[in-house]
Amino acid sequence: MSELPETRSYGGLSILVSAVVGVAAALGSIWWASGFGPFYETLFRVGPTVAGGGVGTDWVEGNTIAELDFLIALIHAADVLMGVFILFMVFLHWSAFRRIAARMRQPGEQADAGDVVADGGEVEGGEDR
Repeated sequence: MSELPETRSYGGLSILVSAVVGVAAALGSIWWASGFGPFYETLFRVGPTVAGGGVGTDWVEGNTIAELDFLIALIHAADVLMGVFILFMVFLHWSAFRRIAARMRQPGEQADAGDVVADGGEVEGGEDR
């Protein structure tokens, strides 16, 4: 079997620059989302009070219903579980495809006469059919 062609890898500087840019982007988005950017709940609200019956009172009262709070928490938990499941499936498929790719012949590589064919039999006469 012939040797695999040499592959090119990324240099350490390019990986470091990519990591710094990624961390800066993540920290910037956290900073923006934690108070810098507008939130839809505060755009058209006029500081309601439940006792005074002002604008948005029904929204504030709705957040005090125990059943609604439970359902919201249940949906959030389901979101987290589905997200973890999706990540698990992504990594499972990624690793499976990497294993399959590692077993494939490289472009231009010829099959040996003793290679096993797809149906599990042996190649007759040393030729691929």
